[in-house]
Amino acid sequence: MPDSHEVYPSAPLALVAVEVRFPAAPDRTMPMPMQRAFREQLGSDWVIESQKVQQLDVAFGPGAPGSPSVREFVVPRFTVRDRTLSVAIAGASLTIETTNYRHYLDFRSVLATAFDAAAELLAPDGVARVGMRYIDEIRVPGLDPRRPSTWRHWLDPSLLPPGLDAEVGQPLEAVGWDGVAHYATGVERSLVLRYGAREGYAVQPRGSLSRPTSPPPGPYFVLDFDSFWEPGDIPAFEPSALLSTCDELRRPVRSLFDVLITDKLRTEVFMREPGDA
Repeated sequence: MPDSHEVYPSAPLALVAVEVRFPAAPDRTMPMPMQRAFREQLGSDWVIESQKVQQLDVAFGPGAPGSPSVREFVVPRFTVRDRTLSVAIAGASLTIETTNYRHYLDFRSVLATAFDAAAELLAPDGVARVGMRYIDEIRVPGLDPRRPSTWRHWLDPSLLPPGLDAEVGQPLEAVGWDGVAHYATGVERSLVLRYGAREGYAVQPRGSLSRPTSPPPGPYFVLDFDSFWEPGDIPAFEPSALLSTCDELRRPVRSLFDVLITDKLRTEVFMREPGDA
């Protein structure tokens, strides 16, 4: 599929993820031979690196235990060797994540391979939800973190808190803010945007995935897009249909992102080659 969107040399993307949930199957297991077969379908650069996950169980009602119990279980997970791309399989979900996103078509080919492998080896009963998440850390060199109003030169005013220019005895300056906007993007489709000025990282440089280049910690503005489809019925798990769904979920994310950044941010920060002063 063609994609005419501009690719920025210094794009702010920190993480891109796709999660496909299917009807829960508590007894679904993935024995090691099946894990090896899944890895082989992903390709020669992939390795098995399963994760231990803890789940907190809390009982309510008469006779329930007084303290919650913690269960630990292993989630089959596959990564490329530099840990910038992973596929994880839980009892009722398939998640593909990357910290090294270059172009949607490249990521789409990974999705296609993972969907095909899941259809063949897991044979899910259907699809309960498909979500696509883009997390951007927008960093502007030299921005004074003590003056959040300076973001007005780089971002659309709708992302800024009210009262930046108001005077009640003295000028008001916001010292931090968080926002959430929920959009209806189609039938059974939504987009949730979370945003705000932060310090540090939205995606840690050395977490379950590694970031190929780690900016120094400091002030940044996060744009966290969660575009998802929650069907009312249970459609079949069909790889080609899932790819088309991901195409549709991505479209409003990119459109909204382009609206929310200014030309100044685009030309002076995103279009700059990495390493330029």
